[in-house]
Amino acid sequence: MGDKAIWNSKGITRIQMIIIVVVVLIAAIGGGLYYFLVMRAPVTIKVVAIAHAAAGIQELANNFMKEHPDIKIECILLDWETGRDRQLHDMATGAGEFDVYMWDCIYTGAFGPHCYTLDELKSMYPDSETFKDYSDFIQSIDSRYAFWNGKRIGYIVCANVMAMFYRKDLFESPAVKAQYATWIQNNLDLVRARVVDSGLDPAKIPMELKVPTVLEELLATAMFFTKTFNPDSPTEIGNCIMAMKTHTIHWEYCWLFAQWRRSPQGLATLGPVTPPYGDLFTSTAKPAFDPAVSDMGVKILKLFKYLTDCQIAPMETEWSQCMDNFGTGKAAMWAGSWASCFIDFLEKAPEEYPTIAGKVGVAPSPGVGADGTWQVGVSKYSKHAKEAWLFIQYMMTSDSMKIAWTKSSSFPARRSVIQDLSSQYPVFTTFLTALENPSTRNYVPENPQLEDSIAKWVTDYIAGTVDAETAITQLTAEWKQILGIP
Repeated sequence: MGDKAIWNSKGITRIQMIIIVVVVLIAAIGGGLYYFLVMRAPVTIKVVAIAHAAAGIQELANNFMKEHPDIKIECILLDWETGRDRQLHDMATGAGEFDVYMWDCIYTGAFGPHCYTLDELKSMYPDSETFKDYSDFIQSIDSRYAFWNGKRIGYIVCANVMAMFYRKDLFESPAVKAQYATWIQNNLDLVRARVVDSGLDPAKIPMELKVPTVLEELLATAMFFTKTFNPDSPTEIGNCIMAMKTHTIHWEYCWLFAQWRRSPQGLATLGPVTPPYGDLFTSTAKPAFDPAVSDMGVKILKLFKYLTDCQIAPMETEWSQCMDNFGTGKAAMWAGSWASCFIDFLEKAPEEYPTIAGKVGVAPSPGVGADGTWQVGVSKYSKHAKEAWLFIQYMMTSDSMKIAWTKSSSFPARRSVIQDLSSQYPVFTTFLTALENPSTRNYVPENPQLEDSIAKWVTDYIAGTVDAETAITQLTAEWKQILGIP
């Protein structure tokens, strides 16, 4: 009897112990699962955000994180020069500093091998493809800059294209029109000499003031609005242009070269424009400005210099100086600008640039404006490729593209979004037309070296340390050496 009572007492204790152990285990497992699902730190992905598009990307990141609390987006805001070098270093080392790369279109060949292809991402994360409206993209640019070696490597986040901003009030002023008519008669010999020296057509020099559509008109009009050539000019600067030794030299020279390159004579001399080499190459992938091929490379370099004569301190001028010069009313035009400035010079002008508010017109860049899209892709060295892919797909939604436009003038890459916004922004027709057949720069893997090379020789000429013939001859030799062309 005593033994049985003791046994029952021990039995009860064992049952209690088992229950306690089970409860503790359930609580531990449940708590761990709760922590894993709810309390664990979110995955952080680092996204490069460049230049004008950065503000829009940051806004989209904030919205994305509200919908995906398990993913934290850290936007790395960089200017292009710094962003380019840091990303290239990341690719060279494979360090994985960034999860989402962002690149200028001309770096597609350099960035492409270091981004996951869409096929690879779909294979690794078959349930994570949230965006599939690929046919809605503007095909002319999407096919060039979101692909490499026939594979999609990313998405266009900003379909930028060159555009001209000009002082509409001055171009429409009867008094200024009359002044131009007198000035051009008195200065026609000087203007003609510069037009001819630039390889342009003197018959296209405008005898009345008009918004420039070709480079001949641009040069004459820029001179008229520059006090150096016209002391009575209502503006000090005729046309904003950058001649600091940066990446801008590449696209400015390409823009100026493209009018002749796309002309019947240029096409007959050089052959059709062929990607990924673009307007600065022949159809056989050789430098098109080579003096052995044509003298137009030298002449366009002289045109570049003549246009810098219409700009204050051109070799100290970069993007921010052009924004200030035009925005504060010092300049009559910025003919080689970009669509991304629309928000600043028109929408936000009353707050940011009151001097020109309500006085600005928009037109295609004279000649053949270049495209300048920005792309995003998932780094092959990312430790969070799935989350990175989810975010860049989120950036492609219609709502996201509309937010990016209103926040930072990132022109939409999807036709349906452009159509939705066109009634509110009639200028979209201008930008879209310019994107259909723009001039294109080379976007081969060697572009980082090619870009630095052209910046050196063009600015050396503008600084007066070499003549135009020497600059173009040396530039040609350097590009051939970089590309391994005999």
